[in-house]
Amino acid sequence: MALRTGKQYIESLRDGRVVYYAGERVEDVTTHRDLSLRAKENARQYGEGDNEDPARLALRTVVREDGERVHRWAVPPKTREDLLKFVEMEESMEGDLHGTMTAGITGLSILARKMDAKHGTAYTPRIDAYNDWFAKTDQHGSFAMTDAKGDRSKPPSGQVDPDLWLRVVERRKDGIVIRGAKTSVTSAAVANELLVLPTHAMGPADKDWAVACAVPANAKGVVMISNYAGSPWGERFRFDRPISHSTMHHDATVIFDDVFVPDERVFMCGENEFTRELLMYFTTLHRTGAIIKEPRDTRKLIGAALLMAQYNGLEGVGGIKGKITEMVQTAQLLEILRWTALNRVSFVEGVCVPDSTACNMAGLTISETRQGYLEFLCELAGGPVLTAPSGLDLANPDTAEMVKKYYVGKPGVSAEQRLALVKYIFDIAASDASGWNRALGVTAAGSPSARRVAVSRGFDTAACVKMVMDEIG
Repeated sequence: MALRTGKQYIESLRDGRVVYYAGERVEDVTTHRDLSLRAKENARQYGEGDNEDPARLALRTVVREDGERVHRWAVPPKTREDLLKFVEMEESMEGDLHGTMTAGITGLSILARKMDAKHGTAYTPRIDAYNDWFAKTDQHGSFAMTDAKGDRSKPPSGQVDPDLWLRVVERRKDGIVIRGAKTSVTSAAVANELLVLPTHAMGPADKDWAVACAVPANAKGVVMISNYAGSPWGERFRFDRPISHSTMHHDATVIFDDVFVPDERVFMCGENEFTRELLMYFTTLHRTGAIIKEPRDTRKLIGAALLMAQYNGLEGVGGIKGKITEMVQTAQLLEILRWTALNRVSFVEGVCVPDSTACNMAGLTISETRQGYLEFLCELAGGPVLTAPSGLDLANPDTAEMVKKYYVGKPGVSAEQRLALVKYIFDIAASDASGWNRALGVTAAGSPSARRVAVSRGFDTAACVKMVMDEIG
């Protein structure tokens, strides 16, 4: 099968999948008012047929050694140049990022060889064949990793209800049956494939929960309950919600109700001693997202702060200039971490992996600074960030002149200019969409505490103690 078009991707979602949203069953995600928005964004990642721009085609696709042209997100980076191109592709696309799916398949590919060597299993040909099929058929995937967990002080085997962590409940001669739920599965409702991974390092008593496999989104027994985070406002409110007016981010709780998975789609089943290493590979590749998105977003915050200060005539105030200088320092640090992550790479089983410490430090930098910068923007915008009239009032002849008179900035700054920036700041700092993004910064790709553990892992603290002891003599 050749590369799909956006139309073909949309059509592939009409497959009888079971999706619930806002308390109702969704018959067709491609025509649903909210869920279809994300499907349409993802469709733009696909081809446009013979009229596609050659430069765009070269960025989003790659020709494999067998001569097959596939999407770049389906090919693990083998060289630093591959990694740079992958990052550039992710930065340029609308819709879902693909680093998580690539990270999952890549991590399983690395571990399959090790599990086969130790246990005599046949995971390597399975994951290689699946990866080849995923690329050639141009699938769109979501990874399903986070379990419901229940009592988080206890491992899977210690739960009152064993289904609170997804597990194998039956082993058949031709496959396995899994039961449980995975939460926070991004864009599951508009994915073709769900890649199931263990969410935690497992002990010997947790073998039934040490499972990794691939499941079609419309498989029998799969039920998706997509979260309801508030409907998009729509094109009419573009002025008031310049970023989020017509976007729809959604995550699903995916229930696997005794789902049969054939052997060829099972990539780990009971090899608990490899779960920790799998998580290490996955999170390192997944957390590349921090160096893709965060340096750019921090620069936007700086731009908004500079403009708001200018519009209000406060650009010369020392405290404001000092805060913006601090924001610039953060942006510079993120650029340095980005450079480090993409240059201090390592190679694991032929896969080019970005520097884990730099990726995690970028995430920690954001979690420690972003909230303060958003509060600063709200302070600069003042009360109008919450109370200013709508852009629709600027368009209404009955109210337009009054709004234009009283919402001007300093001389030369019109009400339209000032209010447009106020609404922009509202959308990134105070809207429901901004709240979602702030929580995402804490929970996505591992919590700040998990990042701190990753940064500390391997650091030679004993050498630090020795330095002091040597000086003490």
